Amino acid sequence: MMAEAADPAELARAGRFAEAVAAYEARYAEAERHFGPVHPITLTAGNDVGFGYVLAGQPARAIGILTRTLAAQRQVSGEKHRATITVMVNLAMALLNTSEAATAVKHLEVAIDLEREISGENDPRTLTTESNLAEAYLAANRIADGTRVHERVFHVRQRILGPDHRDTLTSAHNLGHAYEAGQNYPRAIEIYETTLAACDRVLGPDHVDTLSTRNNLAASYEMAGRITEAIALHERTLTDRRRVLGDAHIHTLNSANNLFVAYCTAERYTEAIALLEHTHAVCVRSLPSDHPTRQQIQQNLDMVRPR
Repeated sequence: MMAEAADPAELARAGRFAEAVAAYEARYAEAERHFGPVHPITLTAGNDVGFGYVLAGQPARAIGILTRTLAAQRQVSGEKHRATITVMVNLAMALLNTSEAATAVKHLEVAIDLEREISGENDPRTLTTESNLAEAYLAANRIADGTRVHERVFHVRQRILGPDHRDTLTSAHNLGHAYEAGQNYPRAIEIYETTLAACDRVLGPDHVDTLSTRNNLAASYEMAGRITEAIALHERTLTDRRRVLGDAHIHTLNSANNLFVAYCTAERYTEAIALLEHTHAVCVRSLPSDHPTRQQIQQNLDMVRPR
């Protein structure tokens, strides 16, 4: 019998990504010892390790693991298998965190065709993969394609699930991101404001999705030149994320960085530097040196700190 260990999914949800990866690695090593390298349980554990590295901001390691796992999964299960599609999608998400958006698009276009064939056009799994494809299109600067796909998923979910379902609200949030990427800030703000009101009502003001929508609304205000509103919303989001998620959670660190940028835009440099110095200290304690968020905060701090 395999030994009980810390649940890596719970660790990841708590933002303890290094511990989550260690737990996934331990689970994979034990599966390999018990079942061998190409057993379905071992391949699932390998996929989980790769996904853990995506969450931990180490996409290069994720890509190596997921590429090997995908090749083995195809050999064991074939192309048209749920496990193969899952690994393919996770590999694409790892690629999105590098400069390989075009390659991610190719993987996701294959995955979405397989999902449609296996599960149907409007199956929840198909729609989730389609949302990932839309994000890949945006990352590859195919804004019109990304917006079109996000619009389709949003309207399908709204029709099937209703306007207040969590998946529909996620699609609305994603659609706001697409409009923002296309610099259609008035439309993005309209979508985000409507979605935020629904998230507050349905999920509650402290839910992770509500906080993410508020963060993105603040960013849209900023890009639209509404800097006072942006700062107020970024400050509230940072305060709430610190309270709900903790100071070291990746979402909290990103909120702090976003507020720093807004302070700089408003030429409030003393507050900006103090905020980022605190945030950098948290990053040093909680993130590896090659984590992209830590590197971004270090670069921003080097740029504004008096020499």
